[in-house]
Amino acid sequence: MKLQHYIGLFLVFSFTKVPTLSAQDRPQENLSLEQAIALALENNQALRIEQKRVEISNERNRLGNAGLLPTISLIGDANYTNNATDLTIRTFQPNPPVVSFDEDGVASTTLQGTAQLDYTVFAGFSGKYRFKLLQNENKVANLQQRATINGTILSVSTLFLEIAKLQRREELLLETLEITKERITRIKDRKSFGKATGLDILNAETDLNRDRTTLDNVLLAKNTLKRDLNFLIGYEAERRYWVTAIYTAMEISSLEDIKLEVLANNPNLLLAREGVQISENQIGLAKSRSLPRIGVFANYGYFFQENDVQQLAEITNLGYTVGGRITMDIFNGGQNKSEVRTAKLEREAILLEKEQLEDRLVTDAVTQVNRINIIEDQLERERLNLDTFQEAYERTEERFKNGKATNLDVRDAQTSLLNAQISVVELQADLMIAHISLRNLIGKI
Repeated sequence: MKLQHYIGLFLVFSFTKVPTLSAQDRPQENLSLEQAIALALENNQALRIEQKRVEISNERNRLGNAGLLPTISLIGDANYTNNATDLTIRTFQPNPPVVSFDEDGVASTTLQGTAQLDYTVFAGFSGKYRFKLLQNENKVANLQQRATINGTILSVSTLFLEIAKLQRREELLLETLEITKERITRIKDRKSFGKATGLDILNAETDLNRDRTTLDNVLLAKNTLKRDLNFLIGYEAERRYWVTAIYTAMEISSLEDIKLEVLANNPNLLLAREGVQISENQIGLAKSRSLPRIGVFANYGYFFQENDVQQLAEITNLGYTVGGRITMDIFNGGQNKSEVRTAKLEREAILLEKEQLEDRLVTDAVTQVNRINIIEDQLERERLNLDTFQEAYERTEERFKNGKATNLDVRDAQTSLLNAQISVVELQADLMIAHISLRNLIGKI
């Protein structure tokens, strides 16, 4: 399967700073989202199972499996018997009225071979409905495969982007640690000149330890998510790599168009509609069992029998036979009526489930559209805030170097800048996840 058939988007993250990890600290392997999805589509066990189910349904979707084609059989039979026989035959004459035989070792040999054709001419349209159900089964298998593909792409994309968020947070924290270490060095230098106290050093070292603890938690969360992603894409659990994600803005259709696309293309909704069609065919199949069934047959065969004591010592037949049969159930304990009623109730339940699913999917799509709009507004504000915090931090850092700002002032400005950087990164990722989720809902992921 071609990856571009399932991916209609390119992913890019625009970060505010160049990554700070050195080349030796990074894993050698880079992994893009497109590569991760391709690996999942190739290696994921759930997708392999769905592919096998599609192959099975393709094999079953045949006229012969619905009983719509004739059957041809070759039948052969041979037997030999050897018995003690006590036989009395009426002669229908006054004298003697009967003739008796009492023999040991009476042998009988029978040989028979037949080629027979059987064909059901009419079975209450049951063959037609059985074939329709086989076609439904094939559609369901393909739709389930499509739904599984969409779900896999969504899961891989979400995990990948969450990892990218944590990876960028790791970079920013490492950068913050280096800045804090440099500030501690400056404070120690200032202390030697009597311009700082031991408490200033202690506060800075406390900030450093807090940042290290935060970094540990980020690494733990990132590695846990990587193990989950590795399972989906077929990597060994501890395989290391560097995720590379790219973000570009994506346009969305109008809300009304999105609703129509959800109703027309969502694979889970298409599955529900196929379920309605299956229930209709089940009703037809149940009704067909009340109608007569007509079958015909023809055979061509050979028969030979040899017997030691029968009046006909040897019989040989060679020829054909044709015939037909009609059967109809007059009463079978009400089974047919019960099957029809059950099938109709099943259809009503499936219709209600379909309507409920339609409402839920449309609601989810509207929610995602609103979420995209809100995140876009938040992202725009956070970018403006980021510029402000960057400028404030640079000014505070300069004032600290000149002895006009305290370590606490620098720490506050540094924390505000870090939070703004993280907020921008996470909003970018959340926006991409929302877009992918929306594409999943409209069946165009």
